[in-house]
Order: sequence, then C-alpha cells, then structure tokens
Amino acid sequence: MTGFRRMVVLVSVVLLLTAGLAWGAEPIKIGTVLRLSIGAEDGIPARRGVELAVDEVNKAGGINGRKVDLIVENEKDSPAEAVNAVKKLIEVDKVIAIIGPMTSGDMMAAGKIANDAKVVAISPTATTPALSGYGASLCRGCSRIDKQAEVLTDYVVKNWKPKTVAIFFSNEPYGKGCAGVFSKFFEKNGIKVVATESFNRGSRDFKAELTKIKGTNPDFLFIPGYTPETAPAAAQARQLGMNQKILGVYGDMNPGYIKLAGKAAEGHVIGGEYDEGYNTPKNEAFKKNYEALVKKNNDPYNIMFAALHYDAASMILEGIKKNGPTSEGIRKFIKEVKDFDGVTGKLSFDQNNDVLRAGSKGIYVLEVKDGKYVKVE
Repeated sequence: MTGFRRMVVLVSVVLLLTAGLAWGAEPIKIGTVLRLSIGAEDGIPARRGVELAVDEVNKAGGINGRKVDLIVENEKDSPAEAVNAVKKLIEVDKVIAIIGPMTSGDMMAAGKIANDAKVVAISPTATTPALSGYGASLCRGCSRIDKQAEVLTDYVVKNWKPKTVAIFFSNEPYGKGCAGVFSKFFEKNGIKVVATESFNRGSRDFKAELTKIKGTNPDFLFIPGYTPETAPAAAQARQLGMNQKILGVYGDMNPGYIKLAGKAAEGHVIGGEYDEGYNTPKNEAFKKNYEALVKKNNDPYNIMFAALHYDAASMILEGIKKNGPTSEGIRKFIKEVKDFDGVTGKLSFDQNNDVLRAGSKGIYVLEVKDGKYVKVE
C-alpha cells in the first residue's frame, strides 16, 4: 500500500470514528402515530410539526451528542391499526416516547398499550374526556371537547343570542361525540335543538338532509366533523337559501375549509388552540420554518395541528434533555414542568395529565373574516 493510499484510509477511518463519536453510540428513538391516509390534511401538518422539533434538536448537535431518530407510523383512522403501530414502535423500534395517535378512539385503544409498557404517549389532538387520568404515561396536549363546547357555547349565547339550533354531524366518533357534548351545553343555556341530521365520511351531496333542517328554521347551524364534508355542507346550505350563522369545531381549522366552502365560509366560527399572533421569538421562528416546509413539500396547510404536535414533541425532547433518554425521565418532566415555552402558550399539565395554558382558557374563538380565521375571543 502506497503512502498516499495509507493516508486516505487513515483519514477515512478518523472521519468515520469522529462521526460515530459525534452522535454517540446509538440514536435516541421516538415515534409518532398520525393520520397519514384518511385525514392526511391534518396528519401531514402534524408530521411537519414533529419533524421541526426533532430537526431543531439534531441541528444543535442532538442530546448529549446523540442523534434523535423519529419513526413515523400511520394510524389509518382505525383503533386496530393504531394499536399495531404503537406495538411496533415499542416492541420493534424500542422508542421511549410517542406523539399521538391523533384521534380519540385511536388514542384510547393504542394508549393502553403504551401505558401498560410504561412508554409516554402524548396525543396533541384527542379531545375525549375519557382520556383524562386514563394512565400515568398518557398525556393530552389539547383541550377536552367539553371545554371547547363550553367556551364556544358561551360565545354564541353572548354574541348571537339564539333560541334554537340544528345539528348536522359527521357520523363517525369525532362528529358524533361533538354532537352529543355540544347538545348538552346548548340545552343547558336555553338553546333548543330543533333538528338533528347526520352525514357519512366521503359524502358530498347534503341537500336532502339540509332541506329537512331548513324546514325547522333554526337560529344557527352546528356542523361538527372534518373539512372535506363540513365545507361543502356549508356551501350547499347557502345554496338552499339558509343564511344562518354556522358553528363548527376545530376539525375545520385550516385554509382548506375556506377554499372548499367559498363565500359560505365567511362568518364561520370555530374553537382553536393556536394564535398565529402569539408574539414570542419561538412562535415567530416556528411560523417561518413551518411555512418553508409547506412550500418545499407542497403540503396541505394546517398550522394549528403543526403547532400542537411541535409543542408535544418539544416537551418530550426537553424531558430527555433534563432527565435522560428514558420514559421514566420524560414522565417526571411532564409531572413537574411549569409554563413550558411552547408556540401554543405557556404549558403545564394538571393531575390528569391534561395540558394547561397559562393565562387563558386554552381555547380561542376564531371566525372567518375576509377569507382568514381571525381570533375574536
């Protein structure tokens, strides 16, 4: 071997050893379980939020020189698929924490697997009250649906002063759950439910059901579900001459709703958990970085879902920095953290592992004005 070749080999070995030392012996593995087929309009933005948090840590040198590896799984809007995804992450990939699943039904089913394995799982978007206190290793990064219903109903009562409402809901767990919970708050506040109709995921013609609702002449419409159905339902209500205000839920929190509903989107009111105007350096950087990812990947845009998942991932990563790369250390961090600097607010957790946002109800009332969602309360 010539001197030159020996030098090349030696340099190559040194570079390999240096790279190995820079990232430590093994990467730290975390997982995420997201809606990447059904509901991808929300799941892809959620993925970008998690990726942003992980990339920030890795670009800064990792955690104690160890790279963080993110393993992504698809929950497919199926509790059985979500269970399989979580089992794989825990048993095969050996992750120490999971962000997700996203939907309440998937989180309740798969969360039990994570809890039994003592692996921390934070769902940034599961709203069912049943998740509160469901397991020591399970956390919620958003508000409960009953809290959302309370805030939105209070707003409607104060500003719209209605006496009646018609409910047109998506006939799946999220839509049905919203319909049931909101009905109780409507009736508690003296708002009579005069019509209840439903639609299926994938439906695009709602005129028959809306015609029935129109005959009851409600003061406003409540249409809980997901954007691909709720937006055209709103548009068709307007086509039938129904000019009532429309209340939705945060399944509609994306520009896709405004695009699909067209002029019918104006005045649409929903509850949200992210204020783009939240004036902190961290949020300004997040917005800039998220916008760049959306442009680069031609993604569906939903900054609220990206923000909620960014915060959940950031807290898990901070827990690893503070207490080491174990689920036990992350649990300790979540139990003790106060006013974590998130992009959705200053974050803590209550005794049921539900998120708290300092200085707010944790829920913003948003209304479409001139083609954009604007915080009105």
